[in-house]
Amino acid sequence: MTKIQTFFSISVFIIISSGCSLEQVTDEKETPFEAYNMPSSNGTHNELTLFCDNDLWNNCGIKIITSLAEPVKGLPQNEPRFNLSRLPHNSISNITKRSKSILSLQIVPDSSSINFKYNVWAYPQLVIHIVAPTANLLTKLFDLHSKEIIKKYELHDQEILENRISSSSKTLLPNSLKELGIKNMLIPRAYNTTISKSNFKILRADTKKSIQYLMAWSRPYIESNYNIESKIISEQNELMENNFEGFQEKSYLSLERKIPIDINYSNKNGVYIIEHRGLFRTELGFGGGPFVTFTYIDEKNNRRLSISSIVYAPSTKKRKMMLELEASLRSVELL
Repeated sequence: MTKIQTFFSISVFIIISSGCSLEQVTDEKETPFEAYNMPSSNGTHNELTLFCDNDLWNNCGIKIITSLAEPVKGLPQNEPRFNLSRLPHNSISNITKRSKSILSLQIVPDSSSINFKYNVWAYPQLVIHIVAPTANLLTKLFDLHSKEIIKKYELHDQEILENRISSSSKTLLPNSLKELGIKNMLIPRAYNTTISKSNFKILRADTKKSIQYLMAWSRPYIESNYNIESKIISEQNELMENNFEGFQEKSYLSLERKIPIDINYSNKNGVYIIEHRGLFRTELGFGGGPFVTFTYIDEKNNRRLSISSIVYAPSTKKRKMMLELEASLRSVELL
């Protein structure tokens, strides 16, 4: 049977300052309907497979690793953005071609391009293919588009995570979150409400390796609010100090201020989101961990809704766990 494919293609031509003539960037996304006929991809989130020959890797590998394996902000220990594995093109097999995320690097005379392709050998899959006439120009080409490349892989991981979480989430949203004006949200079944006040909720989940909290609160939104990012941090710190006991007698939790809190911004269906990532600590005791907070600016209802995932998981790597929790926060739909 002939496989029918529908592609959404964008081509952008950019003059490269290094002297190479033209660089072509193409983005081709296959429709999900046809992708379901493909084998399932291998690997989990934040794993990235590189196809790159040894000679080329010896010339550009350090630059690639510096970008792709950069430590993630907001974690207590250094953990890379992506876990990388590499093999030369002559070692590629049917199994490795089914990797969830692939970056292919090749030297091709008189050619300079970046191709973003989806579901080439498996589903779901993102394959980014970069070619250039020399190792030096390939390195410059990657450097020029590194932020876009990383963002593509992160969005790809987010989509996969949301699909995986949806299969293991509560079928019914807890009433405590509905009361805050949340229409829908993917929440793992292990969470149960422990505190429910009019504009403030706490849910908790205990696993074999961690204690996880989901804290949500709502405040009026005034467009002229000055430095709203700092206000959100102060609110979270106060709520944690007053509502979270520490792991030792008379201890309590608070935000770690000695390490800067990372702030980013995003948008979902026209709703502005402020993202905070950082660490919490135990006052009058010991212990801590990472947190991530998404604040949804609900202009329609003149309010802002903050939802924070807080994780205590000693002696455990936390990168994958935080990615899963971020996917849950990102799934929020407001009434």
